[in-house]
Amino acid sequence: MNNKSFNPQELAHKWLAGTLTPDEKLRFEEWYADFNDEELLITNSHYNSTEEMGNSILSKLNAKIDEQQPASTAKIFPLWRSLAAAAVVILAIGLGLIFREPILNTIDPVKQIQFASTARQYRQLTLADGSKVWLSPSSTISYPDKFRGKQRHVNIEGEAYFEVVHDTDHPFVIQSGAVKTVVLGTSFDIQAYPRTAAIEVTVVSGKVGVSSANSKTAEMVVANQRTVYQKATGRLVKEAYPAASKFLDQRKGIFDFKGASLQDVSHELEVQYGIRISLSPELSAKAFYGRLETTAPLDHTLNKLCAVMEVRWEKQNDTYLLHP
Repeated sequence: MNNKSFNPQELAHKWLAGTLTPDEKLRFEEWYADFNDEELLITNSHYNSTEEMGNSILSKLNAKIDEQQPASTAKIFPLWRSLAAAAVVILAIGLGLIFREPILNTIDPVKQIQFASTARQYRQLTLADGSKVWLSPSSTISYPDKFRGKQRHVNIEGEAYFEVVHDTDHPFVIQSGAVKTVVLGTSFDIQAYPRTAAIEVTVVSGKVGVSSANSKTAEMVVANQRTVYQKATGRLVKEAYPAASKFLDQRKGIFDFKGASLQDVSHELEVQYGIRISLSPELSAKAFYGRLETTAPLDHTLNKLCAVMEVRWEKQNDTYLLHP
C-alpha cells in the first residue's frame, strides 16, 4: 500500500457517500483494522466502552435535533435522523486517530481547577501528568484536570516549586503574569506575587525557557541560574544563582539564612506571612544567620529572630515594628 497517498479522512467521507472504489474500500478497511479505536477513544474518558460512548453521542445528537426542529415537523425525517446519527458515531469511532482531541473534548470536557493557599499555608498537589507542585503561602495555581493537546498549560500567581515530568512531545507551559516559562522536564521555583516588583524563575535542575511579553526570544536558564523580570521596566535579565538548591527546603517553609540582611529577611517574612514589617534604619543592613520555619506561628518566628539579632518587636495597627 502506498501510504503517502493514503488519506483516511477523505476515504471515510467517500465511504459514507458510497463512492469508494474497490481498491479504496480495501485500503480503508485495512487502515481501520490496524489500530484499536476503543483503546484510543476510551483513554482519558469516563466511558467504559465504545458502545457506551456511541450511545451517549447518539443521545446528544437526537436531543439537539429535537431542539432545532419544530414540533409539527419533528417526525418527518426519522430515516434522516437515524442516518445522521449513525454517520456521527461511525466518524467518531472510525476517525478517532485524526479527531481524538475534539471528540474527547466533546464527550469528556476538560475542567479547569483552581488550587489556592492562605497565609502561612504550604500545600502540595500532583497534576494529571504526574508533575508535582509545592504551593507557597498566599498563592494560586490554575490547571486542567487532564492535559490534552500539544502543550500542558498552567497559570500561577504567587510562588510555587515545580517538579515537571519529562515529556519532549508535550512541553509544560507556565504563565505567571507577563512571564511565560516553557519546560520539558525539570525542577524550578517561580515567584510571581502581584505586589512584588519582580517575577523570578530559578532553576534547580534541568533547563527551562523564559520569555516575557516584551521579549522576542526566550532566555534559556539552566541549573543554578535564574531570570528576573522587572515589572516597572519590562526587562528580563538572566543571572547566576548558586544557592538555587535552597528552594528544596523553602518549598516546605524552611528558610536557612547565611548572612542575609535583616531587610531581606523581613521581606521574606512579609511574603510568607502576608504581613508588613518596618525596620529602624540602623537595622536594615545587619546580617542574620539562622534557620526560620515559617510554618510556625508568627510571634514564635519574630521572637526567635529578635533573640538572635538582639532587637525587639511590637505591633502598631497592621505593621510589625523592629527596634534596637
